[in-house]
Amino acid sequence: MPEITVNILLLVFGAAVGSFINVLGFRYSAKREFKDALAGRSRCQHGGHTLQWIDLIPVLSFLLLRGRCRTCGKPISWRYPTVEILAALTALFVPLQMGFGVPALLWVVCLWTLLLISIIDLRLKLIPNSLVIFLVILGAGLVVFQQLSGLFEGGFTGFRGISFLGAYYLTFRIGHSVWLNHLYAAVFALVLFGGVHALSRGKAMGLGDVKLATTMGIWLVFPDMVLSVALAFIVGSIVGLTMMGLKKLKFKSNIPFGPFIATGVTLVFFFGYDIVNAYFKIFGIF
Repeated sequence: MPEITVNILLLVFGAAVGSFINVLGFRYSAKREFKDALAGRSRCQHGGHTLQWIDLIPVLSFLLLRGRCRTCGKPISWRYPTVEILAALTALFVPLQMGFGVPALLWVVCLWTLLLISIIDLRLKLIPNSLVIFLVILGAGLVVFQQLSGLFEGGFTGFRGISFLGAYYLTFRIGHSVWLNHLYAAVFALVLFGGVHALSRGKAMGLGDVKLATTMGIWLVFPDMVLSVALAFIVGSIVGLTMMGLKKLKFKSNIPFGPFIATGVTLVFFFGYDIVNAYFKIFGIF
């Protein structure tokens, strides 16, 4: 099959998954969780009328309808096509980054899950334990696959291996055990986020954020995790300050941090080496 055809199929499939993520994310409830997520057909968020198939084509329907409901004419939220586009790009660029295989598949599902967590956290300011457990299971599966494939033996193996920082992994790892560097990543996140949670008594950092950040230590080794956390706080600070500047957020307001954890992980996955390399070039290090 031609490469262009494969890429188009990945985009289409990813957009369809993004539409499903929208359904799960915006129907999730703290009380019923996902039990009612698939109950009933999709409805207009304004008028409540049932949507037809022509209204539900990922991204395309939004463009054809010019961002407005076909029946009542009221605006459709940009969050729907945004999620669909992000899910589509994930389906396309993760395999391009890693090559086709089990690790790429697991990472695609991981980033999709982080996208779903972000939607729910933004809506309800909570991170479902079920999704965190799901990520733990998937991450453990990835680590086991890497072990069985021999990627933990013989050192660094590039993007298809264990780190997204390129040769910088060899510089910043602690010891030579990949297993221990995963453990260090999880402990680092637990101590940092758990400390903020404890010191602020849950006001600055929720327990769900602690669980999610610690879980990502299964997916990322120690130096990658440090960069991921740094980026999460940097992006969070920029967004927070911008919202305060626009007077959409007060100084003591709480904003969900799950989306920023997801952003940090995603940035490291796709641009980890480039970010670190650019940083050291700017300061003339290495």
